[in-house]
Amino acid sequence: MGLSGRVPARVGQATKAGLLDLLEQATGQGWTVRAACQVLQVNELRVYRWLHRRAAGELKDRAPGGRPMHGLLDWEVTEIIELFDEWGEVDRSHRKLAHRGSYLERGVGLASQRAPRAGAPGPAVAAAAAAGPLGTQAVP
Repeated sequence: MGLSGRVPARVGQATKAGLLDLLEQATGQGWTVRAACQVLQVNELRVYRWLHRRAAGELKDRAPGGRPMHGLLDWEVTEIIELFDEWGEVDRSHRKLAHRGSYLERGVGLASQRAPRAGAPGPAVAAAAAAGPLGTQAVP
């Protein structure tokens, strides 16, 4: 495994499997999990997570990143690029381009922020939009 001292924050699948095998050998000889973790210099909670992941067949780390909920949709990226190609030399600022996109009703960057990925906004969003802006009631 090539380890000496504390186990680093990121280790590969082979290192995790090796540490878990050592842990199983130690517990088979009467050691507690806590004592074995202290000798191996690995966090006990981390070992339990690895055990659950190994049982599920997912000991290998997943790729970093993912697809955040607030990320731009593919059509929004295309629309932004088209807007920049059309107006970039005139506006020269991301704020001005966003403003131009809004008054040209191109909807750049809005759908991913206001509606769920499934499509239409939920009932709470629709009710809020129908009620109109806040603070418009007349004061008696």
